[in-house]
Amino acid sequence: MKSNFSLKVCSIYTFIFFLSAFLSIYHGSVKLSFSEVLNSSFAFSSNEYKILELRFNSLMQAALVGAILALSGCVLQRVLRNPLADPFILGISSGGTCFLALFIILSSTQFFSDLSFQNFIPFQSIFTFIGCFLSFFILIFFRKKIKSVNDEYIYPVIGIIINSFFSSISLMIITLARPEQLSEIHNAMIGTLQPITLIQLFIFYTMSIMPIFFLLRNTNYFDLMLFGDDFSKSMGINPVKLRKTSIVMICFLVSLVVSTAGSIGFIGLIIPHMIRRLHRFSARFECILSMILGAIVLINADTLSRSLFSPAQLPLGIFTAILGAPVLAFILIRKKV
Repeated sequence: MKSNFSLKVCSIYTFIFFLSAFLSIYHGSVKLSFSEVLNSSFAFSSNEYKILELRFNSLMQAALVGAILALSGCVLQRVLRNPLADPFILGISSGGTCFLALFIILSSTQFFSDLSFQNFIPFQSIFTFIGCFLSFFILIFFRKKIKSVNDEYIYPVIGIIINSFFSSISLMIITLARPEQLSEIHNAMIGTLQPITLIQLFIFYTMSIMPIFFLLRNTNYFDLMLFGDDFSKSMGINPVKLRKTSIVMICFLVSLVVSTAGSIGFIGLIIPHMIRRLHRFSARFECILSMILGAIVLINADTLSRSLFSPAQLPLGIFTAILGAPVLAFILIRKKV
C-alpha cells in the first residue's frame, strides 16, 4: 500500500515536471505559440526553431542540474547524518568554482594552447572535480581536528570557513583575469546556465548516469547509516567505504554542475527538507522525489530568470538564494529536522 502511494506521488510530481517543461519552452522574453513551433520544425533556419533549440537545451540542462543538486544534498544529509549538509553550504561548490576560475585563466596560456588533444579531454570538469574533492577533504580534516560531538552545527561552520577561503582566492583570480574572461568567471561564481550544445548536453547526461545510478542503488543502505556505523556494520554494511565512495560520486556530480552552471546554492538543502515535510518515504523514494522536485524548481527558476526582466536574464543563483536563505533560517529556528 505504501509502495502504491509512493508511485502515485511520483506520478503527480512527474506531471508537474512535464507541465513546467512545457511552460519553460513556450514562455520567455519571446513567447512562442504551438503553431509557430510546429511550422518552424520544417524550417531549421527559422528564428523560432533556433529559439526552440536554445530553450530545449536550457531546459534539459536545468533539469539535470536541479536533479543532481537535490540528490547530492539528500545523500549528504544521510551519510553525514547532518540535516544541514548541502554541496553549497559545506563549501564543495565554492572549491569547484575556484578551480573553474583557475582553469579559465590557464586555458588562455601557451601551455594549454600547445596541447593538441585539449578538445578531446574535459579539462574543465577535471579542474572542478579537483576543487570539489579538495574542499571536502578540507572539511573532513577540520572535522577530525575539532573536538565536538555536535555535527549539526560544526559542519556548516567549517563550510563557512571553506567558502570564505575559496571565495577569496576566486576574487584574487578575478584581479588577474583578462577583460574577456571576467564575464565567464562572474557567471560561474553567481550561478548561471551557460549556453550548451546538444553534443555537450549528451556528454553531460552520459557522464552523470553512473554516479546517479550508484547513489540510487545504495539508497536502502543510507537508511541504515542513519542509526550509526555500529548498527550498519551489524547489518553487513561497510559504512566507511560506502560513505567515501558516495562522497566521491557526489563530488564528481557537483563538478559537472559547476563546470556547466557555476555555483548554484541551497537546492540540495531545501528540496530534501520539503520532501520530508510533505511525505514520509524510504530513502529511495525520497531521493527520487528530490530529484524530480529539484528539476522542477530549477526549470521554473530558469523560466522566471528570462521572463521577469526581459530581455535581460537574471542568474539562477539569485532565485535559489532568495528561496534558500529563509528556508535555512527556518530550519535553524525550528530545529525539527
